[in-house]
Amino acid sequence: MHPDDAPTPDLTWLDSAGSTQDELLARLDREGHRHGAAVATADQRAGRGRHSRVWSAAPGAALALSVYLRPESGGVPVSPAHLSWLSLVASATVAERLAARGVLTHVKWPNDVLATDGRKLCGVLATVALSSDGKGPGVVVGMGVNLDHRGAAPVDTASDLAEWIGADAVPAPRDLAVELRDAVVAAVDRFAAGVAGQTAAVDGRHPAVAAVADRLSTLGRAVRAELPGGGVLEGTAVGLGPGGTLRVKHVTPDRGTIETEVSAGDVAHLRGDVHRGA
Repeated sequence: MHPDDAPTPDLTWLDSAGSTQDELLARLDREGHRHGAAVATADQRAGRGRHSRVWSAAPGAALALSVYLRPESGGVPVSPAHLSWLSLVASATVAERLAARGVLTHVKWPNDVLATDGRKLCGVLATVALSSDGKGPGVVVGMGVNLDHRGAAPVDTASDLAEWIGADAVPAPRDLAVELRDAVVAAVDRFAAGVAGQTAAVDGRHPAVAAVADRLSTLGRAVRAELPGGGVLEGTAVGLGPGGTLRVKHVTPDRGTIETEVSAGDVAHLRGDVHRGA
């Protein structure tokens, strides 16, 4: 354990960490898989983004928070078919909490919380976590929230809370970690209650994911999806499929207009960004 660890109920704050996801996964193996267990720091030095990208920031400039999620309803874990929704539920929840602090936000599928001008405020990354207690897998959701880069964001596609609400209004990193952890766990528990007893994956029309649809600015937009295999798909995002996949309507040379479900890949909004939600 880091000598400066300061535990709070279900959240361990670290003065520094390589990766909060790696720290939390190691703690789960040692201490047991507790729904809501979390690790956070304002000095993450070897964070990971999607597709093995490195995510880093100067000490104090960003909050790194990882939360273990294995929700239950009536003592029964949710079906593994629903776990892919958890990163979207977390993203929508972070967007809602930042909006409550005066930062207008929206979510770009599958995991980016953006400001109204389309620059990133927070990225979310989910990793499946297996356990040995017989209750099935869970998910570690990692969140990186840009707090205050002092006007020098590492890339021009990033923004931070200070830019929108002023440095004096930016919450203390540890306080924000507790707020976001509690809000994400509560939202995931509501989702679990909404899909209780359903074993098959639900799609974006299900009431349990209404909060996700409300925050997601990708729907109805012209998009370009860069797929994991190297292909590119351009069309209109028309909905969320089972498990939170993105349904894209597009034109093919041999089959005409079809819909394709995108389950992974980088998605760009075409023709500018718009605010959706509050």
